[in-house]
Amino acid sequence: MLREVKPRNARTARIVKAREPQQVESRKKVLLLHGSKCPQPVATILKTVHTLTKPDAVQLHKKNENIYPFEDPSSLEFLALKNECGVVVFGTHSKKRPNNITIMRTFDGKLLDMLELLVLVPPEQQEKKDQLLQVGVAMKPLILFSGSQWDDTSASAQAAQYSTIKSIMLDLFQGEEIASIDVAGLQFLLMIAAGESSNASADISDPTNKPVLHLRWYKIRTLRSENPKIPRVELDPVGPTFDFRVGRYREADASAMRDALRHGRRPNEARTKKNIETDLVGDKIGRVHLGKQDLSTLQTRKMKGLKRGRADIEADSQGDGSENEDLGSGDDDLDDGGMELDGDDSDGGSSGGGTGDEISIGEDDDQEMEDVTDEKPKRQRLA
Repeated sequence: MLREVKPRNARTARIVKAREPQQVESRKKVLLLHGSKCPQPVATILKTVHTLTKPDAVQLHKKNENIYPFEDPSSLEFLALKNECGVVVFGTHSKKRPNNITIMRTFDGKLLDMLELLVLVPPEQQEKKDQLLQVGVAMKPLILFSGSQWDDTSASAQAAQYSTIKSIMLDLFQGEEIASIDVAGLQFLLMIAAGESSNASADISDPTNKPVLHLRWYKIRTLRSENPKIPRVELDPVGPTFDFRVGRYREADASAMRDALRHGRRPNEARTKKNIETDLVGDKIGRVHLGKQDLSTLQTRKMKGLKRGRADIEADSQGDGSENEDLGSGDDDLDDGGMELDGDDSDGGSSGGGTGDEISIGEDDDQEMEDVTDEKPKRQRLA
């Protein structure tokens, strides 16, 4: 278990608080660096990306040796955390992987996902002069994804891979999120086109079997048209052109991606109420959650609905034995006013639950009194 370390001073506390998740996140900063070798195609890509992402870009010109992102990304994680960057573009060159560009995204100071792009350099462009894209600061380009690979919604590995490539490209080039934009500011178009696969059953782990990605920049020109409300738009190619093949790819962990996509309520987002929703018809539906009821605490003795009726008692007395006969005699007592009569006792004695003294109502009261007198002791009778 990691121990939480408190900031030493107020300046460090402000830095730690600024790195915490915010209600509205700012634009991700981009870190650009290269390895021990940086040929002209790799340098052109780094300069172009730096031009498109200014002022939210940090470019390091020092050579960085012994950095292998797919084997050990700890060096890039440290540099990204130190420069407070969420996207890292690392260019390197080797005999096995020439003109290699690695794009890595981080979350909470750790690697989220990573993508490798192998630059294809035609022979006629190797000695071509460097062409830089002249774009204003904080200029937002239009981004167009062309090709059937981007619209694939299946559950295949290739569809998931190209969905991640699209997400990484948007994080890299889209800039800061804004509510509105002036149409006059839309001056450039970035097109990312994916070619068709030559063999659908080929191994996608081999870069030669993957479609080629074409990156092209165009300048937008609006001309007068026949319709005064809709201008005629033309595209003029500007800047350098890049062709890639997708190399190695590391997918983000499911739990880390779920935490990275989690966000609070937006400022312009309506506040929702719990357990209240609206159906397709427009009716409001609510759900009420009740706790577990304890039926043992209910008072049931004084409820009229739970009392046994006379018919139920008589049915029980006919079906049961001696115990139900006692219940029946109790009902007879209730019918006779709650007192037991001598005529009902076959033995002539007292009832089992009585005190031994019976009270009779009828014509034989004198005879019963004589019987009671005879039951007295002999000395009392002589007296």
